[in-house]
Amino acid sequence: MNKKVLFISGLLLLNGCSTIVDNQYQIAPTGEAVTQIEKAKQLPLEMNKELKVAVTTQTQVLDIHSIDSPGVIFELPMVKNGLDINIEAEINDSVFVPSAKVINQSGDIRAELDDRGLVYLKPRLANGNRLQGNIKAHPQVGDSALYLVIFTDKDKLDETVAVSHPAKLDAEGRGNYFPEVGDIQVPRALTGTFSIEATALGARTSDQSIVLPALSATERPQQESVTFYHQAIRTAIADNDVDKAMGLLRDAEQLGITDADQVFRDAMKAQLDKQ
Repeated sequence: MNKKVLFISGLLLLNGCSTIVDNQYQIAPTGEAVTQIEKAKQLPLEMNKELKVAVTTQTQVLDIHSIDSPGVIFELPMVKNGLDINIEAEINDSVFVPSAKVINQSGDIRAELDDRGLVYLKPRLANGNRLQGNIKAHPQVGDSALYLVIFTDKDKLDETVAVSHPAKLDAEGRGNYFPEVGDIQVPRALTGTFSIEATALGARTSDQSIVLPALSATERPQQESVTFYHQAIRTAIADNDVDKAMGLLRDAEQLGITDADQVFRDAMKAQLDKQ
């Protein structure tokens, strides 16, 4: 896996000690909220690369789909198997608690992540305290573009995030008795740093980068689409992702792929037989 790390601060690309200024990464005007995704500054999200992002006071403010906070928008690659996106927020003196939405070109929400879906990660090696969350993006029929919007819940800025006391972590590392100390409460903030990385979901073949066929429900299904949905349903079930398989089944039936239900049932039976 390519673990090249790109550091982005305020939507400006940084490379070592040098700063690369490019028009597409310039921030929105200070104090002017962005109300449409197509007018917001976007970053391309490359596969299998960890991207580190600093949300600062200069980051664009979003006013989109009930979002009211500084935020970053990524344009997602249209991978037919779907994307598995990992988000980790650094906890320092304060923390930018990330929420996320996957939105298509028409404004339809395809997936969401809020603070209830985050878990606390203790410090490990070079990493400090973190909040980790995961969101899956599945292109659906008719999607020509998908965007990942990362923001924070402005209504919860008076809340805190509990992290383990250093004395307790030290005792745990040494295998000693845990001291009677409470967790440290870290305040939430509108700024902070998070990292993000996207990988292909259920990628079992070398054609994982093929874009999902964008067909309407009125078109007669072509053999390419039939083959795609049959294989995608089988792969989702093999990965124990029944929700994804059912979503694919619904899309296939809307396209008139009449034997998709049989493929689903056969794949379910085969999976159960293995267990």
